[in-house]
Amino acid sequence: MKYLEQRNKQLEDQQAIMELQNIHEHRHAAQRRRVELTSLEQEINEDREANLERVNMHLERLLDKADKDLALLRHMALHYSARNMSTKARIKSLKVKLNKATRESKEAKEKDQLRILVEASLAQHSTP
Repeated sequence: MKYLEQRNKQLEDQQAIMELQNIHEHRHAAQRRRVELTSLEQEINEDREANLERVNMHLERLLDKADKDLALLRHMALHYSARNMSTKARIKSLKVKLNKATRESKEAKEKDQLRILVEASLAQHSTP
């Protein structure tokens, strides 16, 4: 979605730039033809060009902001990916420790049960 929005912004920027270039070319063509424009036509052309330049500057600022946001998002993605990997490794390590502790606990219970059985057996054999 962000890509499409950025692509649309780029297309709008390109369209604004093309309009500026078109106005610039028409102005130069008019100067070459030595066609005299009325003061009203000159004012309209200047207003249109000034407005397009303002729009272009605004779009450039928005594009710069979008580029910065994209860089930040990429950095965040890498950061959380690395954090996720380290957390997975820690979970794996803790699982190994838990399995070892569980195994040792079972072995200790089995030894206690065997010890109790041995003591009971010795107690039975030693009583006449």
